[in-house]
Amino acid sequence: MDCNKCVVPVFYGVDPSDVRKQRGSVADAFAKHEENFKHDVEKVNSWRTALTSAANLSGWDSKEIR
Repeated sequence: MDCNKCVVPVFYGVDPSDVRKQRGSVADAFAKHEENFKHDVEKVNSWRTALTSAANLSGWDSKEIR
């Protein structure tokens, strides 16, 4: 994250490790995005990278808080 801003990732109903490893419903969503953005694959790859970076940030697991 190069913007030097505060980031608060919220993965509601999604396990951050699924986002980090891009599996399950996250993988399904990216497959649809790749289909919709065939002309701009680099855009989808930048989204993948950003989500992986966000998922790698330390924080709280909502499953443990409830």
